[in-house]
Amino acid sequence: MRNPLIAINGRLARYRKDISGVASIEMAFIFPVMVLVYFGLVDATNVLSANRRVTLTASTLADLVTQAPGTIVKNDIGDFFEASSAIMEPFNSSSISLEIYEYKLDGSNNPVLSWTHKNATANCGAAPTVDAQMKQLMTEGNDIVIARVCYTYNWVIGKIFGSAPMTLKDQLVLRPRQATSIDCTDCV
Repeated sequence: MRNPLIAINGRLARYRKDISGVASIEMAFIFPVMVLVYFGLVDATNVLSANRRVTLTASTLADLVTQAPGTIVKNDIGDFFEASSAIMEPFNSSSISLEIYEYKLDGSNNPVLSWTHKNATANCGAAPTVDAQMKQLMTEGNDIVIARVCYTYNWVIGKIFGSAPMTLKDQLVLRPRQATSIDCTDCV
């Protein structure tokens, strides 16, 4: 009669030596992590690209407005908004906020908001305040133009985990180039 312990030991030895299916089990553990890392990297590169485009859009918008010869109208700024929105391609242009602010010095040498114009989806918040560095740009009787761009980025991986969108913001301050001030005849 055969000893049952020897039979069990033999089966266990064969089971330990059998490696078929190990790769499938390893893949089952590693694959979900690999998918999360992949989509996380896709999101990271998209956010970096979108942030770069937000900065470039703010720079272009401020540059176009400050090249005006002293007077500008809403239609001109609307054209600048369209040109600036093209920079954000391939990102969704309905998630972009474009805002222009023009500040002048009043009689007491304090900066005051002269006019502003925003696109239809503007949601960057309250008008920017003029700090000491911006006021220093106004020392020679120049006005300043502030271009502010905000973009709402929706995470790819956020659709899986339900995370909130991220708002990317940038603003650029420039002085007018053709004149010391820029007046918008039909802006608020």
